[in-house]
Amino acid sequence: MSKLNAVEVIKKYCTSKKYFSLKQLRDFVNDSGYSYSDETIKKALSKLKKNNFIFSAGRGFYSSLPNQLLIDESEYKDLIRSIKNKFPLLDFSLWSTKMIAPFFHHLQNIFYIFIYTERVALPYVRDFLLRKNQNVFLNPTKNELEKNVILRDHSIILRVDISRSKSKNHIAVIEKILVDFLFECEKLNIVDFTEYEKVIKNILNDYRINLSYLIDYAKRRKNERKIEEYIAKYANVTF
Repeated sequence: MSKLNAVEVIKKYCTSKKYFSLKQLRDFVNDSGYSYSDETIKKALSKLKKNNFIFSAGRGFYSSLPNQLLIDESEYKDLIRSIKNKFPLLDFSLWSTKMIAPFFHHLQNIFYIFIYTERVALPYVRDFLLRKNQNVFLNPTKNELEKNVILRDHSIILRVDISRSKSKNHIAVIEKILVDFLFECEKLNIVDFTEYEKVIKNILNDYRINLSYLIDYAKRRKNERKIEEYIAKYANVTF
């Protein structure tokens, strides 16, 4: 069986997979009786990637989904510009639940904005945004919100940035959003977990994301177990 063309064998395997790990592919090859070397498998994967039959989904992961999720950032450009003008040297990232609104199961009427930056800068950012008449909360907990305030549409929540988080033009990448959103569901109960599951399921079904970064960032947020469970459940990926 090892004489069969490795590219064709792996291509056939990939056809029914939206995502798969290198480990899954190696297990398939071994269980099917093929004896391709790791070098042969890697060369076959490289050829399939070059022909745009499969795509990288992060270190050790692949996907047949060609499209990546493009986040609409137009609504937040003025806010980002104002923060940059006030704090030109500040590194920060932003995301909003409105950015992932199409993936919810139920229609959402209230959306929240999250801004992440270094701890020492948070009070200054808060005061600046308050002067601009924004509804801003610095590191709130669920109990604090329930006792003292009501989150309104487009309320801004400020959080301490997590090391090695990724953003582009100060907009968080989708992998960071998915992990942070899970954290906020647990911390603030902004939506229930069935809604979160719908969001991550719908995104994994239709768009290619970087699974290795998703897992790595989840580890930094101490939530890798749940993220790996969702990946296994909705992307059918094993580790």
